[in-house]
Amino acid sequence: MEGDKDALAFIYRSYFPSLFKYGMKLNPDESLVKDCIHDIFVSVWLSRERLSLTDSIKYYLLASLKRKIASQAQKAQPEQLFAQALRETAFSHSPEEALIGEQSTLELRAKLARVMEQLPPRQKEILYLRFYEGLDTKETAAIMELSVNSTYVLLSKALSYLKKNSDQLMIHILIVLQVIHF
Repeated sequence: MEGDKDALAFIYRSYFPSLFKYGMKLNPDESLVKDCIHDIFVSVWLSRERLSLTDSIKYYLLASLKRKIASQAQKAQPEQLFAQALRETAFSHSPEEALIGEQSTLELRAKLARVMEQLPPRQKEILYLRFYEGLDTKETAAIMELSVNSTYVLLSKALSYLKKNSDQLMIHILIVLQVIHF
């Protein structure tokens, strides 16, 4: 906001990976996603005097990216959401434990991917925003253009579906997500 290029560069470096992952969930065209991210940062720089303070830069950038990709997608191709399930995680000490952990993680990811593919796009999106991006309910509601109550309902439906269709998968997912966030 004060014209500090180093601050903008720091924000870019800090949030680019998260923005890119989210953008790829919205649209599989890597160059389109990168262009949209760059356009957002150019826009931020050019309109820096008119920006207002925000409690969450991440929320602002994710919401901006979603709008930008949606407007570009209307011109080019339809939206796609949520292609991959969980990030790779293997926490072990010995090579054997690492191999077992990696195989378990791959099996878990495959099971989750199969179940998640059956979810409607909006439910996939809400799970991504809440659990992968760590946005709170209000931020998720705003990005998805829903009321807070509708957000809770949609999230509940998605989690219920996962629980009903994945046996013990939900317990493993929650454990993995807790480990990732801590």
